[in-house]
Amino acid sequence: MIGKQLRELRKNHSMTQMQLASLLNTAKSTISQYENNINEPDLETLIRIADFFEVTLDELVGRERPYPTKKDRSSGLLLMETVTEEEAHYLLDSLTIYRKWIAADKNQN
Repeated sequence: MIGKQLRELRKNHSMTQMQLASLLNTAKSTISQYENNINEPDLETLIRIADFFEVTLDELVGRERPYPTKKDRSSGLLLMETVTEEEAHYLLDSLTIYRKWIAADKNQN
């Protein structure tokens, strides 16, 4: 799972498998197994690797979208569009107005 990313990070830092193994207090063969997706490091080791290379765990394991998308409750559609901060504020303001309008309409009925 992390093989490709780990190999890339290690090579970008001009490190050998032996150097990384020494840093992680493990065997060179263990690093080779990680890079070839034969074995995976435990959580503590993943954190140490991510900290050393200054990447997030999501980046280390190759997640392209770090946060799961939320489903729209009424339609089941995925909300995947990225918005700017200004657009987010506008949408939140619009949603607040809409909710007040719906609440007022319910109170009149």
